[in-house]
Amino acid sequence: MANSVTRKAFPGDPDTFNDDERISFSKTSDTHILEAEDGTEWEWLARAEKWIPAMNEDEMEQQRQIYKVDGVDENEPAIDLRKRKAQDDEGGKGSKKQKPEQPAKERKNTAVYVTSLPENVGTEELHDVFSKYGVIAESLDSDEPRIKLYYNDDGKFKGEALIVYFRAESVRLAIQMLDESDFRLGQALPTGPMRVREAEASYKSQKDQPLKTDQAKTKGTNANRDRQKVIKKTQAMNDRLADWDDDDPQAVTETSSRWDKVVVLKHMFTLKELAEDAAAALDIKEDVREECEKFGQVTNVVLYDKEEEGVVTVRFTDARAAAASINVFDGRLFDGRRVIACVADGREKFKKTSKKDADEDEEKRLRKFAEDDEDAAEEVDP
Repeated sequence: MANSVTRKAFPGDPDTFNDDERISFSKTSDTHILEAEDGTEWEWLARAEKWIPAMNEDEMEQQRQIYKVDGVDENEPAIDLRKRKAQDDEGGKGSKKQKPEQPAKERKNTAVYVTSLPENVGTEELHDVFSKYGVIAESLDSDEPRIKLYYNDDGKFKGEALIVYFRAESVRLAIQMLDESDFRLGQALPTGPMRVREAEASYKSQKDQPLKTDQAKTKGTNANRDRQKVIKKTQAMNDRLADWDDDDPQAVTETSSRWDKVVVLKHMFTLKELAEDAAAALDIKEDVREECEKFGQVTNVVLYDKEEEGVVTVRFTDARAAAASINVFDGRLFDGRRVIACVADGREKFKKTSKKDADEDEEKRLRKFAEDDEDAAEEVDP
C-alpha cells in the first residue's frame, strides 16, 4: 500500500537548514541528515548540492560485500602519504625509502680517432675540417677544442689524432664523409688515405654531465664548482649547436633555380700544372667527382682550363647535396691550395678550351710533330 503521508519539500540552501526541524548534523557522516515525514532519511551531498537517500547498516554491509576485494583488510588504517617517505622497509626510524636502482644509461660515443694525417697538420686545420660535421667539444676551463695530437717518444707526430664532438650524431657523419679520403684533397700520403673511426670509451676522462652527488649540490665545494663549470659549458655548447644547425645543409629548402644545384670550386689547379701534365685535367675531374658523389648524384663536372683561379664546376641533381658539398669543400686544402666553394649565380662566365680551339691545338701539335720528324730525318740523312 502506498504511503499516503504528504512529504514537505526539502530545502536546497544550507543557510536555511537550521530553520528546518527535520534536519540535524551528523558528526559520524560529517554531513546533514534529514528525516522526512514518511520516516525515510536523507543525506545532504554538498558536492552535488542535493539530497540523497541515506543507507542503513544492512544496506551499507551489502555494499561492502559487493565491492569487497579479496586479500584487502578494510579494517586496516590507510597509510598517511605524508609519512610514507619517512617509513623504511622494517617499519623503521624515519629513514627515507630507497628508490629502486635505475639501470645505468649507455654512454654514447662522441669522439673519432683519426690516422694517416699529414706530418705538419695542426689543431686549427683539424678543427676547420672536422667542425663541418658537428660542433667540437671544448675544455671545461677554456675555449680550446678537445683535439689531441699523438706523438712518438722522440716528439715526432705520429699522424694520429683524437677529436671529441659535442653530440654523438656527428661521429657517424664524420666517418661517413671523411673515412678513406685524403685529409687535404688531392694530396695523397705514403701512409694511404685518412682513416676515421669511433674512438674507444677510455678517452672520457672529462665528465660531460653535472655531478649529481650531494656534495656537488653544496655551494662552496670543489665538486659544486666543477658542476657549475659543466652546466655553463654545456649551455655554451648548446648555443653553438643551434648556430651550427642554422647552417646545416639539410635545412636548405628545395627551390626551382637551376643554379642552386651547381657548385663552383676555385683553386683546384694551376695553369702551369695543366701545361706540364696532359693527364692532370682528367685526374682532377675524377678526384672531384669521387668526392662530390659522397653528397649526392653528380650529373656533370667541368674543368675550365683557361681560368687562372683554377675553376671547376659540379652539377648535382639535388640542391641539398650541393649545399652539403659547399659546407665541406669551402676552406679545405686541395694540393696545398685553399679551396673556395660557392653556389653558382648564373652570371659569372668561365673560360675553357672550346672544341674549335682543341682542334686547332691538335693540328698545331701534329704539325709540330711532323716538323720535328723531318728535322730528325735530315740529321741522319747521309
